Amino acid sequence: MGLERDDYSLQERFKVSLKPLNEPGKSQNLVLMKKLKSNLSKKESDINKKVENNKGDPSILSEEEMIIFEGLKHIRSSSAPFIKEYVTPILCKIFVLGEERDIHELRKALEDPARPLYIGASDDFVVISNIKLVNAKETKSNKIDSIIRLNERVEPTDKRRIVGRVPYKFAAINTKKRDYSREDAIVATPKPGAKLELNESVECYEIGDEYVAF
Repeated sequence: MGLERDDYSLQERFKVSLKPLNEPGKSQNLVLMKKLKSNLSKKESDINKKVENNKGDPSILSEEEMIIFEGLKHIRSSSAPFIKEYVTPILCKIFVLGEERDIHELRKALEDPARPLYIGASDDFVVISNIKLVNAKETKSNKIDSIIRLNERVEPTDKRRIVGRVPYKFAAINTKKRDYSREDAIVATPKPGAKLELNESVECYEIGDEYVAF
């Protein structure tokens, strides 16, 4: 079941935050990326067109042209070395803040997704478990259990908890041309099992015994 289309985007209907439950391991490897070459030279294109005009019969080709034509049957590729970072699976608690009707709709979609869910690469699958609906109470705190977007005033007392700049949301420039701008945010994250201490109190939500910033 999917979410209904609405006159405002999903990123405006919901606010999302998360709490890391483990520290992912990282490793780097030098790998080769294969690239298929699809561009044909003018001579190769002319030979292809010659065969097509002869109803696919290559017997019209000369001996030299036949050698080139046979070579077109093989996949041509090139390779380029690059460093790929591997990250072990991360466990986290996701918090989604929204109107009650929208939250129920989202819950149904997550319990029975229309297609496999993944983040990043197509083989980075998401496993969802233990979905709960709870009330959130607005409050303030300088100790947060979730990630938080930083600004000129707010920063963690332990600067090592600053993750860096990450994509936050997209703004449509021209939807017909699939043209969007990206808004980034600098975020900090708590250590698993600990709170993130900030230099000042921030607006957040009390959810059970946790303080979550959106």
